[in-house]
Amino acid sequence: MKIYCYLIPRFTFVAEDRVFKKDEKYPVYSRGDYFTLVGENGEFNFTKRGLDLTIKNWKDQVNVQTEAEK
Repeated sequence: MKIYCYLIPRFTFVAEDRVFKKDEKYPVYSRGDYFTLVGENGEFNFTKRGLDLTIKNWKDQVNVQTEAEK
């Protein structure tokens, strides 16, 4: 699995019972035709469109860091 990017929460929050803690780096893995976001206690699987929409909807909650910015 290749890391696509990281989501870094600006504050701790819960999304669909999955916990994301402030300042932690949560990887998004590229898995062929879908992506997996790994939280503290579970995962989300997304299509590219779904991931893009989630990042857009979470823009006030997370910073996005690409692998190149690491």
